[in-house]
Amino acid sequence: KKTYQRSTGSSGINAEYGGSYVNWIFICFLSCLVVLFADSIREMYVYTGKDKQVDVAGASTPAAQEHILMRLFRAQRNFYITGISLFLLIVLRTMLTRVSRVARLEANYEAMQKQAVSAGSMNKKLLDENSALKKMTEGKEDMVEEVKKMEELKDQVKAAEKKAATSKADAEAMRKQSENLTMEYDRLLIEHQKLQDLITPSDKKDD
Repeated sequence: KKTYQRSTGSSGINAEYGGSYVNWIFICFLSCLVVLFADSIREMYVYTGKDKQVDVAGASTPAAQEHILMRLFRAQRNFYITGISLFLLIVLRTMLTRVSRVARLEANYEAMQKQAVSAGSMNKKLLDENSALKKMTEGKEDMVEEVKKMEELKDQVKAAEKKAATSKADAEAMRKQSENLTMEYDRLLIEHQKLQDLITPSDKKDD
């Protein structure tokens, strides 16, 4: 974009200098033609005006008459040539101005079209990037949700492990208590048996 702007700026400067140069040339040609046209009108007025300075009929000799007619013909010829040249120069200048204006408008249209195309492509690129970012954020949200679920599962597993450990400790305590009770029961049985053994001989002696 920067290079394009620089190139258009330099071309605009060159076109400006070229246009001013063409304008000066046109003014010079126009001035020359106007001077020649005015001179031809003056010559014609000298020989054909109401207060004409030279009268063809009043010439003394045929050579003088031919010379006057030649001067008149030359003035009329210059009048027509310069008049037509002025007309054609003005027409040519108008055509060149319109052609240059059309070319400038076409260049501006092409530049605007290129800018519109670049803006459209940039907009499309931004939309694609936005959609990609949305997809990435959606994926991240899903990952965050999965991580939260995994954390919850870990907490549940830890709680279950704690419960299992507590249950295991309770079972171990109950087992130890049961073993203690069994040992105590066996001891009591042994003592009971001993007491029975002690009591039974005494009963036999009494008999």
